[in-house]
Amino acid sequence: SIMGGILTTGCEPPIPWIGGKTILLPVIKRIIPEGQNKFVDVFGGGGSVSLSGKYAPIQIYNDYNQHLTNFYTIIKTRCRDLVNAFAGAFGKDGKLVEEIEQRIFANIRDQFNACCLVFYRADTFEEFYDSILKMLNKAGSIQDKQHVWMNSMLAWELYKRREKDPELFDALMFLILMKCSFSATGKSWACKCTNAETAIHLINDASRVFQHIAVDNRDCLDIIRLHDSPTTIFYCDPPYYMAEKCYSGVPLFGDMMHKALHDALLKCKAKVIISYNECDFIDELYSEDKWFIMRLDRPHSMLLHSNPGAVYHEVIIANFDIFEMYYGNGQLTLMDMSDTINEEGRIIL
Repeated sequence: SIMGGILTTGCEPPIPWIGGKTILLPVIKRIIPEGQNKFVDVFGGGGSVSLSGKYAPIQIYNDYNQHLTNFYTIIKTRCRDLVNAFAGAFGKDGKLVEEIEQRIFANIRDQFNACCLVFYRADTFEEFYDSILKMLNKAGSIQDKQHVWMNSMLAWELYKRREKDPELFDALMFLILMKCSFSATGKSWACKCTNAETAIHLINDASRVFQHIAVDNRDCLDIIRLHDSPTTIFYCDPPYYMAEKCYSGVPLFGDMMHKALHDALLKCKAKVIISYNECDFIDELYSEDKWFIMRLDRPHSMLLHSNPGAVYHEVIIANFDIFEMYYGNGQLTLMDMSDTINEEGRIIL
């Protein structure tokens, strides 16, 4: 589809991710300014914003998490290899196979646990061996020990394959852990099957979109310093305040980093858009006159099962007039938008 002269044919992310921006996309897409030379997704995460369209001639996806940036590099450059490794991920004999022979990726707990073992506790052979010994020692009955041993064999196959092609198998294990874990934490098995055909469609679509996107793996302050210019757009989706510990594999993003990010963005020559959870800390941090702050309510995905009406409050902060962008220079009347705005002027998603 064409949006204001920019081609915006995008796709869904191939992996779920904590704090993904899919729900906010209808707003974000409307407030990204046209005519800029470079679009930088500073905290790329699961990729929902980068994958949602082409916003500038030069587009950059960045994240500090090396597993994420490796995953998208493999999707961009070795899509077919990843699909082949994933689609037949574990054959009928429990071994990894290259051929596509399973239509459904059977998410069995043992296979998930084998992935966990290699992904999190097998940087070296010694570490891998120690982890298996510890599990065997913990196992009480002979049946438990046999079970651990079977798991270890699955993990050993993965370990050997990873040694031959570390980047591809890091991407494969990351894909399996994200797809099959509870709430995309990558840690606990979610007791659900993943449809391989759907997953393959998403991987192929993402590969097509990523052909025009550069992938970088830098600290947020470094990437901002590197690309700041009047013709750049920075989209920043940092870990939400007080939710930073949800993100494993990267250093904790604490108060000092939230302040350092604010200070860097305050000085930017670029156009800046930032997403945050609504809270006093962020309101006080971004209290300067230059910021435009849009407040949104969306369904609270983490509480939907226990409390169906639960709402999550978010803010979008920018250093340019995003309201003018969102309302289309007055072309939309309040009648057109009455269903999306409540009496406090908050946008309801």
